[in-house]
Amino acid sequence: MGQNWTGSAGNSTGNIKIQNFLEALRNSQSGMAPVGKTESQPTRNVFAEIQAKKEIELKRIEQFQHQRNQEWNKVFSSKEVQTQKKIEHLREQLRNLSKQLKRLDRNIVKAVESPVVAYGMYQENFLEHIQKIIRLYSLKVNSANSWLEVYQSRSRKQGAYWGMAKSKGSSFTQNNERNIATSVG
Repeated sequence: MGQNWTGSAGNSTGNIKIQNFLEALRNSQSGMAPVGKTESQPTRNVFAEIQAKKEIELKRIEQFQHQRNQEWNKVFSSKEVQTQKKIEHLREQLRNLSKQLKRLDRNIVKAVESPVVAYGMYQENFLEHIQKIIRLYSLKVNSANSWLEVYQSRSRKQGAYWGMAKSKGSSFTQNNERNIATSVG
C-alpha cells in the first residue's frame, strides 16, 4: 500500500479534491499575465474592482437610508395626523360640555325661580338635592378653573419669553440673571 502525500492510503475522494484544487490553482494562475507580456495583455485592476464594490455598497446604504427616512416620515406624519384629529375631537367635546353647562345653568335658574305651589317635603328634598349636586360640581369646576387660569398665565409668560428671545437672541436666553430669576420660581 502506497501512501500519497496527503497521508491517506488509496483514498480516491482525497485525490479528486486534490485534483480540483490543482485545477483551480492553474486556472487562477492562467488569468495572470506571463512575466514577459505584461504590456500586451491587459490585466484586471484589483483596486478598481474593490473601489467599484465600495461605491456599489455606498449607493446601497444611501438608498437604504433614504427609504428608511421616507418610512419614518410616513410614520411620524401619520402619528401627527392622529394627534391632530384627537385634539380636534377633544376640543369639540369641550365645546359640547360648555354648551351643556350653560344649559344646566339656565335650568338651575328656572328650577330655583319657579313658584312653589305647595310647600312640602318634596320641594325641600328637591332643592337640597340640587344644592348637593351643584356643590359637588362647583368643587370640580373651581378646580378646573384654577388649573385653566394657571395654564393661561404660563402661556402668556411663555409668549413674552419667546418674544424677548426672538428680539434679543442669545443675550436674553443665556443671561445668568434671567436664569437665576426663573430657577427660583
